Parts: sequence; C-alpha cells; structure tokens
Amino acid sequence: MIMLQIPNMNCGGCARGVAAAILQVDASAQVEPDLQGRTVAVKSVAPEAQLREALAEAGFAPA
Repeated sequence: MIMLQIPNMNCGGCARGVAAAILQVDASAQVEPDLQGRTVAVKSVAPEAQLREALAEAGFAPA
C-alpha cells in the first residue's frame, strides 16, 4: 500500500480527480482518498514514481 499526501485535495471533485489520475496509470488499482487527512492510499502494481508523475500532471502533486 502506497500512502501519498495530496495537499491540494480538499473536495469530492479533487478526490475523484486524484482517483482518475491513478486509474489511468493502473486501471485495477485500489484507491482510497481521505479528504480530512488530504491523503490517498493506493494499492497498485505501478511504481510509486509513475503514480506521482500522473498525479502531478493532473494538478495534484504529492508532497
């Protein structure tokens, strides 16, 4: 499980955007956003670096 801090994820739309960016990299990933903690837990076969890059490109760069 990969835990990523997403500082600018502050609403449901942001959480959906984060999930969509991750699912474009790995369609079978399990994505669990936590709006209060501004984190996302990801279970994926994709490398963490690839997930971070996809999130940054979508405007949700992990801290």
